[in-house]
Amino acid sequence: MGGTVKPRCAGCSKRIAKGEPDLILRQVAPENPTRTALRLVYHVRCNAAALERASEIPALWHMTHRYIDAEAN
Repeated sequence: MGGTVKPRCAGCSKRIAKGEPDLILRQVAPENPTRTALRLVYHVRCNAAALERASEIPALWHMTHRYIDAEAN
C-alpha cells in the first residue's frame, strides 16, 4: 500500500515537499527528440546545481519551473 513517492532533489538529496515549487530538468534523447532520456528534479533554491549539470553534459536540456498553484503552470 504505497502512496505517492516524494521526489528527492538531485542537487541536495533532500525531499521536495508537495507544497514547494520545483525545477524539472529533462535531457532530450538524441535519437528521438520527443522522448526524455533523463529526468531530474531540483529545489528552486538548488537551481545552480541544475544549471551546472546541464552545462557539464553536452546535450539538449529542457528546464521547467513548476509552481504550487496549478493556474500558474
